[in-house]
Amino acid sequence: MKKLSVAMSLAAAVAAPSVFADSLGYKPGQWVVRAGATQVEPREDSDDIKLNGSVLMLGGGLLTPGQSSSVGINSDTQLGLTVEYMLTENWGVELLAAKPFEHTASGKGYIQGLDVADFKHLPPTLSAVYHFSPLGALQPYVGAGINYTFIYDEKLTPEAEATFASLGLNNGKMKLDDSIGVALQAGVDYHVDEHWLVNASVRWIDIDTEAKIQFSSGDKLTTDIEVDPMVYTLSVGYKF
Repeated sequence: MKKLSVAMSLAAAVAAPSVFADSLGYKPGQWVVRAGATQVEPREDSDDIKLNGSVLMLGGGLLTPGQSSSVGINSDTQLGLTVEYMLTENWGVELLAAKPFEHTASGKGYIQGLDVADFKHLPPTLSAVYHFSPLGALQPYVGAGINYTFIYDEKLTPEAEATFASLGLNNGKMKLDDSIGVALQAGVDYHVDEHWLVNASVRWIDIDTEAKIQFSSGDKLTTDIEVDPMVYTLSVGYKF
């Protein structure tokens, strides 16, 4: 009996981590809500700025040999939110939302340092997510999905308006196209208990847009921008 008692105690000790991990894992039909700080860090690649279809060259005169210009976009951090519904113990469907991100498009090349325009965007993203089996309280996951980026409230800065006016380009109206593209992610949940967790994740989102500035003269400045940001999130989650 003594040997049987020892054997049962050892078996319970070995099984305990597995039982603990299972109690923290996800269950079909569960909802998981996460909220926290989300940073969008553009890794943009912009074409040369074009005027009426021709590359805008400055320094040697408009549309004459000189230095071309393009644009870059700064990063921003806002409150991010994800809502996930578990289809199985491993598979879930997740929607990413956030407060509007605010960015400034700044000049590169000849117009380095010139803040060209300010704009806002919302990046709703729907993803299929696969959660690996719990490693104790840790549960890593990967996901892939589709993103639609709404870009709005675009406006030229006073500094840019003055610069364009010096080139004879007045009353410019800025427009950035919305974007649709794929999104990839990886992350990890640390389960504090059966309901609460903390989360860290990273995403890559394919965002491409065309920037257009239409002037009262009929002239138009355009450039294609591959924004392709990395999105970093630290959040707190609750499952129910």
